[in-house]
Amino acid sequence: TKEKNSMLCPNCRKLISSDEPVCPYCGLSSPGSRLKMHVLNSFSLASIDAVKIILYINVAFYFISILLNPSALGLSANPMTFLSPSDKSLFFLGATGTIPIGAYGRWWTLVSASFLHGGLLHIFFNMAALTQLGPFVLREFGVNRFVSLYVLTGIVGFFISFIAGVPFTIGASASICGLIGAILYYGKSRGGFYGE
Repeated sequence: TKEKNSMLCPNCRKLISSDEPVCPYCGLSSPGSRLKMHVLNSFSLASIDAVKIILYINVAFYFISILLNPSALGLSANPMTFLSPSDKSLFFLGATGTIPIGAYGRWWTLVSASFLHGGLLHIFFNMAALTQLGPFVLREFGVNRFVSLYVLTGIVGFFISFIAGVPFTIGASASICGLIGAILYYGKSRGGFYGE
């Protein structure tokens, strides 16, 4: 008898026999084709490193915020304000708070503020936390949930800041706290030694 080999369908990622003419779950024809497997695996959600993409977006917005108004760049000896972009640049790119939302009706800033940072140390520490926590959340929750958690917890955090009357705020801290919450929830749900 011929030995059957199993594989994951390159489209729906369900376990199937490699010699199936059509995937019984998603209907993909010839799922065992090497070309099809290579092409679809290259563009699948599983191949996307959402942590790196979010990190690159944050770094890109940091450099853009500096380039928008380089004359106002913070070059003090204070490490907290070293290489800090101007408030004008941050407002233009989407800082949030009672001023942008209350005075200008810029509700979209609840999303954009998670990708802006006020200085070199600010972005360094937030991105260091993202690179440590993000891969675990991405692996255990998947790409869609990881991105949703990052964006939605940022929105919730900034909305609470808005209600509390914070006039001007930015940073990925709320989103990072959301990832920590997801890790704690996962550990509590899983239980046992791994959960602890």
